[in-house]
Amino acid sequence: AAVPLTTLAGTASGVTMQVTPGASGYNGLISFNWNNPNTTGGDERLLDDILDVGGTCASPAVNSGVRVTVSGLAAGFYEVYTYCFAPDNYLPGNGGVPWNTLVDVNGSLDPPATVGALDWAGTFIQNETFAKHRVALSAGQNLVIDLSHEFLTFSFASFNGLQLKPASPPPANYCTAGTTTSGCVPALTATDNPSLSAATSCILNAANIEGQKQGLIFYGIDNSGFSPLPWSPGSSSFLCVKSPTQRSGAQASGGTASQCNGAFSLDWHAFQAANSGMIGQPWSLGAKVYAQAWFRDPPAPKTTNLSDAVEMTYVP
Repeated sequence: AAVPLTTLAGTASGVTMQVTPGASGYNGLISFNWNNPNTTGGDERLLDDILDVGGTCASPAVNSGVRVTVSGLAAGFYEVYTYCFAPDNYLPGNGGVPWNTLVDVNGSLDPPATVGALDWAGTFIQNETFAKHRVALSAGQNLVIDLSHEFLTFSFASFNGLQLKPASPPPANYCTAGTTTSGCVPALTATDNPSLSAATSCILNAANIEGQKQGLIFYGIDNSGFSPLPWSPGSSSFLCVKSPTQRSGAQASGGTASQCNGAFSLDWHAFQAANSGMIGQPWSLGAKVYAQAWFRDPPAPKTTNLSDAVEMTYVP
């Protein structure tokens, strides 16, 4: 049956979770606890209480596992933390096969992850005690997580619990890049969203730029109601960022002339810290940034070309 979930404050969330067995074979749904001597306090309460996901005890071996379905979530982007620590993993007698759990969050931006193999190290470690996935859900869509053992051999997998954290979506590309006179299609990416506390690195990288060209990365802060504009008659590039815009410093692309091995890079946090009074400052949680690369291409219309664009969202 579906079980109601609470918030971290212990209040009702309106969200439910249901665990259902796999299609065949040993299908888990056996709850037990095991006292790992290295876990204490809240960590012990979470990790030493296990739902046996099952694994591959059937003959012939079938990796059945279980499915976790979370219903009632609001539409949005979530970080999903799936705790799959086996507190008895360090014991002998498991045939030399670690009791790992394969975690597959349906529709996630991240691939399935394997959790386990090591004993508790005193702290939570991704892919040792938990898996982290990012997923976007539409209105009415369930979050579905499939859990199974990593190997098709006699063994088991574990499920301790689940934590869901609303989050900002990762940087997203939009708009269409132009094609240069040498056939290059420049692409702009961001390693992560910018952070108010600079907790994570945010590097803008423009690749596939023509070699030995000058250029820069520029940005705006409000693209509402804006449609990309042709850069120039006869140009394949589009202006993807609404005015007003702010330029970063000029860069040389490096690489080889007439080849597509040039590049630009911009450390966003360092750029903002070194230049007070830039548009958007002071930044606030959830603020948007729309960035695009511009560079020289003398034979092209307007003697320049543009990359595609990337949308970023400020996180804590």
